[in-house]
Amino acid sequence: MKDRLARSAGLIGVATLASRVLGLVRDQAQAYFFGTTWQADAFVVATRIPGLLRELFAEGAMSAAFVPTLTRTLAREGKEAAWRLGSQVVNALLIVTGALVTLAVIFAEPLTTAYAEQFANIPGKLELTITLTRINMPFLMLIAVAAAFMGMLNALRKFFVPATSPAMFNVVFILATVIFVPLFTLAGIPPVMALSVGMLGGGLAQILVQWPALRREGYRHRWILNPRDPILREVLVSWGRARWASPPRRSICS
Repeated sequence: MKDRLARSAGLIGVATLASRVLGLVRDQAQAYFFGTTWQADAFVVATRIPGLLRELFAEGAMSAAFVPTLTRTLAREGKEAAWRLGSQVVNALLIVTGALVTLAVIFAEPLTTAYAEQFANIPGKLELTITLTRINMPFLMLIAVAAAFMGMLNALRKFFVPATSPAMFNVVFILATVIFVPLFTLAGIPPVMALSVGMLGGGLAQILVQWPALRREGYRHRWILNPRDPILREVLVSWGRARWASPPRRSICS
């Protein structure tokens, strides 16, 4: 048992270290192409609104609420009940974050203008920031689902695959930056949009890298949602308490 724990801890450590190194490479790639230009400023601000909303669904708070409840459900009622709960949590996340994304896309102009009104002093900067904000918003949905998948695997004591998901985010972001910046430049598309491609692609990669492991454990997503389900309500209540009782954690894509 001790050897198994030590091996698991070592693998998680390697995955975390790889994520940090790749995160540094990601930042260097972004700096190489955009440096401190106003296009870089536009992208940074365009990530702030989805970032602020993400903290309402902080991965740490969700795990604190979801993982213990799912673990108890697994022990008492088995995988079928646990996967039912997992599906309902994912569906609830998709509905809530989908509504937030829709509202943020619709009101991106006033929200971005209120946050970065001074960008209007440079022709095209505010307009680009608004466009990037609209493009970046679906990242909120992707990161919420990825966090739910991470919680399910952690409840099964599967830690290595979730630990690799931030590294996958960084790999996709780096590749998108290196590949699409030159292509977008040639096509007459603002090259900074390549960073948004990387952001969304990286969020999707975090879901896809965890999906095979969940399927091997028997998880099959079901489009069900019962707000009166006491176990789901327990997760949601605990989630709200954990969210306000603890400070925001680092993103799983860091």
